[in-house]
This record gives sequence, C-alpha cells and structure tokens, in this order.
Amino acid sequence: MKFLLLIVACIVIYFAYKASLVLGLLCSFGVIIYAIIKFIPFMFKIKSRKSFSEGEYKNAVEYYEKAMKYSSVDFDSKMEYTRILLRAGEFEKAQQVTESLLAHKLEPQKRNVAVLERAMCYYKNGNLEEAYSDISELYEDGYRSMTLYGMLGYFKILKEPMSDDTFNFCCEAYDYADDNRDICDNMLICYYNRGEYEKAKEISDIILESEPKFVEAWYHAAQIDIAIGDYKSAKEKLDRIHECNRSAMTTISEKDIEELISSVNAKLEEKE
Repeated sequence: MKFLLLIVACIVIYFAYKASLVLGLLCSFGVIIYAIIKFIPFMFKIKSRKSFSEGEYKNAVEYYEKAMKYSSVDFDSKMEYTRILLRAGEFEKAQQVTESLLAHKLEPQKRNVAVLERAMCYYKNGNLEEAYSDISELYEDGYRSMTLYGMLGYFKILKEPMSDDTFNFCCEAYDYADDNRDICDNMLICYYNRGEYEKAKEISDIILESEPKFVEAWYHAAQIDIAIGDYKSAKEKLDRIHECNRSAMTTISEKDIEELISSVNAKLEEKE
C-alpha cells in the first residue's frame, strides 16, 4: 500500500511539473509535508521503544502517547501501549485501554490477547479473583500461549501454592515451553515449595544464564541457596539484583529483597 502511494505521488508530481513549474513545486511541497506528518508517529514510537528498552518507562509512555496523536491507533498499537503503561505502573489507564478494545467485536485471537492483558491489569489493580477467572475461562475454552501459561501459573501459585493442581498445571506449562522465563520461574517455585531444591536449582541455573537481568531469577535462586544452607552463594546472588531491570511489573518488592539480604547477612555473621 505504501509503495502504491509512492508511485501515485510520483505520477502526480510528474504531471504537475508538466503542467507548470509552480504547480509542480506546490505538489512537491505537499508530498514532503505529508511524508513528514506520516513520519512523526514513527519517530515517536522509535523513541518510546528505545526508552522502554532502557527501563525509562515513564518516558516511553510519553513518547508513545505523542505518536498516537499523529496517527490512527490500531489493535497492535493499543496492545503495545498497554504493555508500556503496565511497566510504568499506570495500571488503571492500562485497564481502560484493554476494556475499550474489548467493548468492540474482535477476531478471536485478538480478543484472547486483549483478555490476557486486561487480566494482568485486574491483578495489578488488586483484583486477583477476576484476573484468575478471566484467564481460567480462556484456558478452559482451549486457548494456549506462553503468556497464558505464565500468567495463570503465577496466579495459581498466589492462590494455592502447595496444591497438586498448581503443580500439575506448572508442569504442563513447562512441557509447553521450557525456555520461557516466566514459566520456568513458576516451575522452580513449585519445586521449591515442595522441598525439591535440587530440581528447583537446575531450572534456576538455566534462567540465570539466559536471563541475567531478571530480578525474580536472582531472588528465587538466593532462596534456594538459603534452603540448602549455602548463604555465601545466596549473598552473591542477592548482590546481583541491583544490576537487574526493574519495573512496576516486577513481582519482588524492594522490601522483600532488603529483608532477605538482612537475613542472609545475619546468618553469615553468625558463622564468623
């Protein structure tokens, strides 16, 4: 479509110059202005994605909102905007975006994606039960994706961390995608909760190698080390957390991290 528009523009400019120099210049100027206007949202989206990758989520939101002022906003753009809002901690605004999408008729795949994002918004806005219900319904209807498995597994752990249902679901998710960091993190938590520390550590080591900036990976790895009595290794892992990327979507709070660090330091001092 863009290539066709370019051809049409060239043809119009050609015949405009054939008619008169003034008309040709006016058409050329019009095409340039049009191209600049079309380029503005693209430029802001690039800036937004750069800020996002650098962990500057507030800036990413601002740039993306500027981009949306200059262009029509399609489904994919609204989903990208929702994910940026979530990272920036603007949960209510993110929920409004997903609900505005779901108020219209969507293709099944797009609807499922929007429901998943809305469920995360529900959870971050303090409504775990509704989030859990929405995703469980998708799962029961036969929808499968790494995002669904990761999110539903996490919610099951929050609700019933020691249940067989939670463990079996996380095993199913791990079979579905054993290279997804969230699914793997859920699986190691299940093993940790069941006292199967060696199995938890095997998965933990894999995540740390593939996702060295993942806060949860270092925190849970430290918990495993503590469980097996290796406080020195636990401290080394906790020291690495400060190098990690954090956002409003990080599931481990600074308070939790500091409390675990204090606990480990106290144990190490006892051994001296």
